[in-house]
Amino acid sequence: KKKDKKEKEGGSKKDKHEKKSKKQKKPKASEGDGDYSEIPETETQQSDIADSLPTMSSYRVLGEDSSMRMTYETRVNAMNKNQVIVSVIFSNLSQYHIKNLDFNVLDSLNMKLEREPGCSAHDAVKVPFQLPPGAANEGQFAFSVQSIVMLQRLKGTLTYMSKSEEGSTMEKIDFKLTVPCSAFMTTTQISSDAYAELLTSGDLEAKSSINITNTEETFKHALLKICFYAHFTVVEHVQDSASLYGRSIQGGHVCLLVKSLPSENISIDGKSTDHSLLSSILDEIKSTLQSG
Repeated sequence: KKKDKKEKEGGSKKDKHEKKSKKQKKPKASEGDGDYSEIPETETQQSDIADSLPTMSSYRVLGEDSSMRMTYETRVNAMNKNQVIVSVIFSNLSQYHIKNLDFNVLDSLNMKLEREPGCSAHDAVKVPFQLPPGAANEGQFAFSVQSIVMLQRLKGTLTYMSKSEEGSTMEKIDFKLTVPCSAFMTTTQISSDAYAELLTSGDLEAKSSINITNTEETFKHALLKICFYAHFTVVEHVQDSASLYGRSIQGGHVCLLVKSLPSENISIDGKSTDHSLLSSILDEIKSTLQSG
């Protein structure tokens, strides 16, 4: 029995030794100017940085008055390359009943509100619910879109009826709907090998770089914000360098090499199949990280 015990103990020590021998120092990322291909292959670290996710929300204020507030976010389906869904939360801030909500957005050449058959381009979409005092509910509005490589800004109006003991009054809120280029990006998983093949394929003809100063963000949180707001995936993360990937609903590829610099500065080298798409995405990421 003592011999068996020693053999077991010896086996456990051997296992520990083997485990230790498997641990190796991670190689440093390439110091070349945007040289993605030389980044050492490591396991995807998306889950690692997600452990300390700061509080973030994709909802933004669309418009409000003393009785009503609208917040919204955008959603896309990778299978539908010419549509974006705008989800609007209508919140009744008053003590009165609100009904007859009509939501309208002026069409542009590139982006149009999808209305019921037979409706004209000027007709509003009726919101299919009423709001009791203090209540909130969500409405979803589909928009058709042609080009997705630039930020979209559309003017809109919400009209509604507020019913009190003294009677009913018609109210109106004018707003501007902003749909960033990153709204059309989808979080897409890609292997390190497929990522390397894409970078060397010659398809990514568009190239651009930016430096972001005084971000007041840790590198980890900067990566989280890029992934959350711009819908990118971390392919590889080695010390102060990370490779990110995003794909638009129309099949455009965007590859980013993000590096942490001294004094909370960040550099981003981008490659894409479309120059306008890449330029818009980098501008939006810069705005996101500098807004705090």
